[in-house]
Amino acid sequence: MATGNSAGRRRSHGRAGAGSARSGAARQGLARSSALRHGSRPANTLWLPLTAAAGVLLLLVWYAMSQDPGEATGSSSPVASALGGAGGASGGPAAVAAPTVPPPPRSGCETGSSLPAGVTTETIHVGDVDRQFLLAVPQGGGAGTALPLVLNLHGYGQPAQELEQYTQMADSGTRAGYAVAVPVGASNRWNFTRSAKVGPDDVLFVGALLNDLTGRMCLDPKRVFASGFSDGADMVLALACALPERFAAVVTVASSRLPDACAAPRASLLELHGTDDRIAPFNGGGQARTAPYNGLVAQPVEARTDRYARALGCGGEHSTTQDFTHVARTSWTTCPAGKDVGTLAMQGGGHTWPGAAPRPELGGTVTNLSATVVALAFFSGHPADGRTVTGGGSGGGAPATGGAATGGATAPTQPPAGAPATTPPASAAPGDQPEPTPTGASDDPDPAPSAPPGPSTSATPTGETPAGAG
Repeated sequence: MATGNSAGRRRSHGRAGAGSARSGAARQGLARSSALRHGSRPANTLWLPLTAAAGVLLLLVWYAMSQDPGEATGSSSPVASALGGAGGASGGPAAVAAPTVPPPPRSGCETGSSLPAGVTTETIHVGDVDRQFLLAVPQGGGAGTALPLVLNLHGYGQPAQELEQYTQMADSGTRAGYAVAVPVGASNRWNFTRSAKVGPDDVLFVGALLNDLTGRMCLDPKRVFASGFSDGADMVLALACALPERFAAVVTVASSRLPDACAAPRASLLELHGTDDRIAPFNGGGQARTAPYNGLVAQPVEARTDRYARALGCGGEHSTTQDFTHVARTSWTTCPAGKDVGTLAMQGGGHTWPGAAPRPELGGTVTNLSATVVALAFFSGHPADGRTVTGGGSGGGAPATGGAATGGATAPTQPPAGAPATTPPASAAPGDQPEPTPTGASDDPDPAPSAPPGPSTSATPTGETPAGAG
């Protein structure tokens, strides 16, 4: 049984303690490399007009490409520095069964509980194991202020600090009014298969984490979201299937598998995936995983997204549009009101996070779109209570932006400032563009002629790559 009471919880401030357990296992054919320094920072202000039409994903692309990422630096952000080197449990993971997650406790919104702004390392006792997560609380999140929450999940062998340096999710999220939690997998890996051979039950861990934060601070249960990279993205999909009532929307980057059992998810889904990904190929297949994920291979992006969409209640109808030079958007157009499912195919992209610092050893990185900005925009438009109706819905509402309250005004129908005035032609299918040559510190994205400049990525990789599936 998971516990998250005060007696079993430890909280430390500032730099997390040492003890990062970096797994030596890797996917075949992928070499380790150095850790990333701070890359380009996504925009600090998040605002997205939404419409009641199926073009919401196009607006997200417009919005992400119009942002000014700010000046890149060679040093870590305050959030990344504070996260330090926290890691998973040392040694091999303890194999356990898959118990049921307990119901959430009484909310801190009711009891008046709150947590101070800042970044801390949190420890909770789950089953027989102490588990860690990093928590960033924004300014202005005092008692009575219901905050939205984003969970950001790391890749295989990827320490929490490196995930933040790579994605800047906690930094950007807190600036936009979100609390951001970074769970740490045992031995820095995820049991997305829920197999005792892989390790502790991470669905139970994340459920305990959500319960712990629900009781200790004021969270908006209708605005709990998750994002993840690679194996972390696979874990996000497992969570969306196993804990359908806990997440309003999820964004996955370079995922590879949707659980076979995913009968009734409720979260809207957006997948970003490179068409030249050689770790988790866009069309599925690739080299089989080694222990402890023996024999697993990637599922085709479109097929598994269609399976998720149908489980969510969408019809099978979907269409692909070439929005910009490196982005092909596929939208499922008959989803229930307030729900969206779609993919953004990063043409020429590898097993990488769009808009982040280049990772040549993992393939090309699309630099004219920020996955972090797109994720936060997608979250802001998809609270679980249907306040916003987008792609497949029939109605209107104002978007819930960051931690702000939601009004009842009709959302504007024009794209954000700086966005293209017309819809780019739907002339190319995913995979038609050649992979861009990685150039290290490239500041020269290659958008379509009508698109505004995208984020700059001036940092270069220097430390350790997330091993294997990332």
